[in-house]
Amino acid sequence: MHVLSLPVVALALLGAAAPAPPAPQPRAATREIAPLAPAPEICRDRITQVREAAGKPALDRTPASPDRAHRIYAVDKRIDGCAVMVMHGDVSDIRPLPAPPAGPPRMMQVRSGQ
Repeated sequence: MHVLSLPVVALALLGAAAPAPPAPQPRAATREIAPLAPAPEICRDRITQVREAAGKPALDRTPASPDRAHRIYAVDKRIDGCAVMVMHGDVSDIRPLPAPPAGPPRMMQVRSGQ
């Protein structure tokens, strides 16, 4: 009797407790993803404001050259989402990141007495 009743009980339990299908999930609303960084003109204005507040002079737009190199700290510094360079020796001296040069990358040696 025990041998015959075990399969019958197992079939009865499987048929009686069939799981209900999952309820449909609502679709997520489509939304616009904000850019990772603000627009360049916003960052330019913000950097100018921070420099003025720190008493720093206006930026010299002359690019660095091998004879006139700028040393920077290797840090990821952002002000209101704007990436900036922190100049070596004065952490309050921040500058915008330079635009990548046109054409293929090339090596430049720095000629400095430092």
